[in-house]
This record gives sequence, structure tokens and C-alpha cells, in this order.
Amino acid sequence: MNKQLYIYDCHGAVMLNSDGNFMTIGSGEKNTFRVHMRAENGGSFAQRNETCRFFPHGKVESYIVNGEQTKADVVILPNTPYLVILDGGCFICWYGQQPNFSGYNPAEWYILPPGGEQWYGAYELTNLPHVTQEFPGDTLVTFSGLGRDAFYLRDILDVAAYAAEYIEQNPPPEQVTQPAAQELRCPSCWLTFKPEETLSIAAHPDLLGDPILGEDDMLRFRPSAWDEASGFPLDACGSTCTEYACPHCLLKLPPFFYSTIQHIISLVGVPAAGKTHFLTALVPELEKEFPKEFGMPFRDADPLMNEPLNELRMRLFNARTPQDAYLGKTQVRGNLYQQVWRRGVFANMPRPFIYNLNKGNETHSIVLYDNAGEDFQPGSDSEYTPGSLHMAVADAILFLFDPTANPGFRNLLRDGDDPQLRYNLYRPGRQAILLAESEMRLRTKLNLPPAEKLNVPMAVIIGKCDTWAHLLGPEPLLPTTRNGMFMTEHINLNSARLRQFLFNIAPHICANAEAISSNVRYFAASALGASPIEFKDESSGSMLIGPASGELHPFRVTDPVMWALHEVAPSLIPGGAAS
Repeated sequence: MNKQLYIYDCHGAVMLNSDGNFMTIGSGEKNTFRVHMRAENGGSFAQRNETCRFFPHGKVESYIVNGEQTKADVVILPNTPYLVILDGGCFICWYGQQPNFSGYNPAEWYILPPGGEQWYGAYELTNLPHVTQEFPGDTLVTFSGLGRDAFYLRDILDVAAYAAEYIEQNPPPEQVTQPAAQELRCPSCWLTFKPEETLSIAAHPDLLGDPILGEDDMLRFRPSAWDEASGFPLDACGSTCTEYACPHCLLKLPPFFYSTIQHIISLVGVPAAGKTHFLTALVPELEKEFPKEFGMPFRDADPLMNEPLNELRMRLFNARTPQDAYLGKTQVRGNLYQQVWRRGVFANMPRPFIYNLNKGNETHSIVLYDNAGEDFQPGSDSEYTPGSLHMAVADAILFLFDPTANPGFRNLLRDGDDPQLRYNLYRPGRQAILLAESEMRLRTKLNLPPAEKLNVPMAVIIGKCDTWAHLLGPEPLLPTTRNGMFMTEHINLNSARLRQFLFNIAPHICANAEAISSNVRYFAASALGASPIEFKDESSGSMLIGPASGELHPFRVTDPVMWALHEVAPSLIPGGAAS
């Protein structure tokens, strides 16, 4: 497993992480790790051949590592805590697998005089210079959750002085109440919990078997002991545990769950609308476009969790024959679903597919699902099949409209040779019914009055545009990005054009979508970039419709996702005006 570097800023009480080869730290905005300290740039970390080393920068005359003052560079050994004080900054370095810093609370500091047995406190960091005036310099100082690791009083006084300086220069707003403890949302069951409620997953082989999940899963437990060196929980057999689980469904949480900003994006559509093809084409396109357009890697948060979707992706884009490329219909009990313990029963729910985006010190996770269209049919929503409930907690909703099944589009395309136009895959009207059903579920789950709309972004995607784009006219759609900026004006102009086009053919689709959300945009996209072909299935002998292998050219599938992310996280994708 690749090692990563983690920094816990004791001023800001936040953990930052990066897996780069060269990483800087300091108070300036351009640093990989932006922490509270006087120095704009205090030093850099270099990772090479599984080794990490810290180098102080020019203006730093000396700094303190684990109580010892030095001017030289320092090797950061794996899975070892390093308590660093540098130019008013106070942070902890950890190189290796993800540590558990969730119990740290730098708001509460304690002191232990030399030869003493009792810790005194709790004190605020800025008060330490006043309450410790009579203690010698080798008095130990620590904060809540740090365990036996501690700083020397003589070293921490400069940190306390800088903290006072920072507060004086950046006074908090008046009459601000402290927010409640941050709630986390599980991407598997969609229920919320507090960080301290998280369960650990046992690591010792003797603890195989969980009372709820069954004999093939490791025991889930609430930790009561931690490894002093690493900070990781210990199971009942003394093994270090590095994986965590949701306290509701008991399923494993993705790595770095606590340090990411999560965005759930719901993809909605009737059976055979092309949701699986859209999602399978979307991921590799995002992998190409985010680094190219915004300088950000789009990568698997957990390759094991994403394996089912990655397998479909490999199948679709590496196929040599239409039979190999054929993905088939998403089955409610297929491998894109999983059994989830939810509210006392096992429910069949779609697997989350999670990808990370790094922007400076922030890590954003994008959570996607591939639902079977049956999940959105009237009457399919229950405690046993709550597969579409992610809409109620989604940060954005994508509705994939299938024009080849709409009577108005089919009439305009009747002279085309797309095989989808020769079959009635589902009865007309089901797409409008799906939107109406979605609206009813959202209003019920969110207790939303009939006249009130959601304020979440909703993208209406007119899919399979390779079959109908000629109906839009010769003028191409405007580009989505330019010089690293997201062109919001172009998005709005494209949307207005596509809405008018769709409204002339299927006005009820526009009306239903706009009854759900007050923030709707319209997009054109094609997951395959070309019409599918008809072929004979070798096993059953029946005729099927599938992608033409080797001829896949996804078109504008990333536009609605980038727009949704720009709306919910504008700092992640900056917007620009057309020139």
C-alpha cells in the first residue's frame, strides 16, 4: 500500500494529507499543507523510494522535533508520530497508513511538572504562558487525545504567543455560537453519525465473524484502547486496526473519510435509458479532463469498493466484439448492489462508487451510484428496497432522458438507422412518471410543501445525442471550459438552447423537472458517441443491442457533472465569464 503524508495542525485542529513527491508547508496559500505559523513557507517534504524527509527552508534558523532542537533535515520514519514546532507553528507529522486523529482536541491543554504524577488542566493554549509561569522549562505540556506524547513548556510558549497574535489579528465574529459536532453521512446507508460514534474493524484473524454481518466479516467494535505510537485503535487481541465502519450499517468507510468533503451525485433514469453506459463512460472522461482543464487528479478513493464499476469500464472500452462490450441491464440484485443493514433490516441498495479530487489542502470525494431503473418506479420504495433514497441526501441530481423512447423524438427520427428506434423498450410516458415519482418521494422524505422547490442543482441530460444532434441545427454547442476556467455563461446559453429544443418536443419533461428544483440546466451527451449495433447473443441466440466495440467516443458526458460540482463547490471548479 502506498504511504501518504499526514499533517495535523494543532492550531486549526485539522488533518491534511497528500501523496505527492514534493510537498511544502507554511502559512502561504500556495503550500501543499497550509497551516498556522508565521513563515509563509517553512519547509518541504520530499518523498522518494518509500522514504520521506523534511527540509527546513532558508529563513528558518532552527526548529524542534520531538523535543529536540535542530537545523538539519529530518527523516520521517513510517508510522511514527513527529511533534514539530516551527516558527510559531505546532503540527504533527505522520507518514504511512491513515492515522486516527479524531480524538484530538487542542482546545484542552494539560501540564505535568517534573517529577509529578498528576496532569493539571484543562487550559486554553493562549493561557499557558500565564498559568505556567512558575514551572521550569522541562515541564511537559500536551493536549486532549494526544496520549503520552507531549511537548516541553519552553518550546510551546512561542506557539502560544503566535496563537494569541493570530487571534488578535483575526478576531472571531461577535455573538457566534459554537456549531454542533460535525455529522458525517455514510455513503452506503446514507444515515448520519458523529465522528466519535465510528466503529473500528478488527484486524486479528481470531476476530473473524460479526454478529450482524456474518461469519465472513471481521468483527466491528467500539475501540477502548489505542496504540501509543501510531494512535490507531487496538482490537481485543491487541492488533492495530486501520479500517473503520459506519455505526449504522457496519460497512467499511472509504479511506480518508474524515478528511474529505463528500458530494453525493444521484443519477436518475428509467430502465434502458443508458445510465450504466453513461456512468461507465463518465469516469475515464473525468480522469482525462480534470488534470487537463483544472490541474487536479481524479482518482479512485478505494479501488476495491469501485471494482464493479471498473470491471464494466474495462469491459466496455477493451472489448473486441459487440458481445464482449455488451453490459446488459443493471439488475437490482446484481453486483452493482449490496446488502446493507439499515434500520434493523437488510436492504438491497446500490453500491457507492467514490472518487477523490484534491484542491490545495482540500480533498473532495464524489459519490456516484448506478441504480436499476426499477428503483424509481411507483411502489418500489420501501425499507427493504430504499435504493433511490440517495436523491433525498444528494448534493446534485442528474436526470438522464432517453430520446429514443420518446414518441416525439421517434417521430422526428423515424428515417434513422439506429436499432434503438426499431424497438419499444418501454411504454411511452414512463420518463414523465419517473420524474413525478421522484418529486413525490423527495417531498415526502424532506417534508417539502407542494409549492416549494429543492435548491439542489438538477441537470436534465438529453442522452444518446449522436442520434438526434442534427435536429438541433448546424451551430455547435459552446465549449464548457477555457484556460482552466468553467464557462458558466456558456453553460447557461447551451442550457437555454437545449431547453427550448426539448420543450418543443416533450414539454412535460421540462415542466416536471422544473417542479422539482429551482436550479435546472439542460445538457446534451452521448456515452458511446455512436449508435449501437444489433448482434446475436452466442449463448441464447436472441438479438441484442450493444456498443460497437472499438468505436466508442463519449461526447460531453462530463459537462453536467462539472456544472453540478461548480454549483456545490465553486472553490473546487472556478467559474469564468465568456470574453
